Amino acid sequence: MKVAVITGAANGIGLALSRVHLQQGIMVVMIDKDSVKLTHETEQLKNDFPDKILAISCDVTNKDEVAKLVQQIEQQLERVDWIYNNAGIIGQLAPVWELNPEYAQQVMNVNVQGMLHIIQAFMPLLFKQNSRAHIINMASLYALCTGSQTAPYSMSKHAVLALSESLYFDLNRLNKPVDVSVVFPSFTDTGLLSNNTEGNSSFHEALQSLLSHSRPAIDIAEHIVREVAQKKFYIFPDKEVKGYCEERTKALLLQENPHITNIEKLMNALIKRQETRAL
Repeated sequence: MKVAVITGAANGIGLALSRVHLQQGIMVVMIDKDSVKLTHETEQLKNDFPDKILAISCDVTNKDEVAKLVQQIEQQLERVDWIYNNAGIIGQLAPVWELNPEYAQQVMNVNVQGMLHIIQAFMPLLFKQNSRAHIINMASLYALCTGSQTAPYSMSKHAVLALSESLYFDLNRLNKPVDVSVVFPSFTDTGLLSNNTEGNSSFHEALQSLLSHSRPAIDIAEHIVREVAQKKFYIFPDKEVKGYCEERTKALLLQENPHITNIEKLMNALIKRQETRAL
């Protein structure tokens, strides 16, 4: 039986990816730091998919926990076909000069270092098993453009893109049996802000409003799984993100100021609306 390993599986896109793979008859290892939420969601899914779920609570920033995770999966399932590096946090939302360095580092620890821990810990298993595997790293539209008050998150997602491309070249140079993809979702109705360190700003409220009115996570997950099946490296669940990438690249080549995307314009408008309501 094929196996999909999904981090950040108790919420949003990770939970939706779990459901999509379960519907395909695939064994799913659901991983999340929030053991209470993970237990709740897996119990719900087990009603429809008995004996298809292995739930493991794990903090991906902890190398020892990740090592034990891999050992348990290898002992119980003996193989891994897909690894979705989906765990992530948005962190503090503030201008660069107001950022708490500890909060900024926490975002890098989860979104980048945690992803690196997963990749490094699983590689020995992926290299020795007989079947080919596929690693899917979750980036964001903020890997291809940036905006105000999102510096730590944007920094981390730019790093995810660099990590994914470097991993691709490493694997191909050494002819290893592992494929790689990197995903650039736009705003999605997820629990991304649930772990936000400071959630009382107008920007936070505007972003929460935007997320709550965005595409359902299940739509994004279904698109990702289809693209992964086609071995696409760059995956764009939302077409407008390609436009953001094109606009930024044009500004770079023309040596202009950073392009202000429609997302940035929308966020500024929402912030003004929130601030007006607060008066």
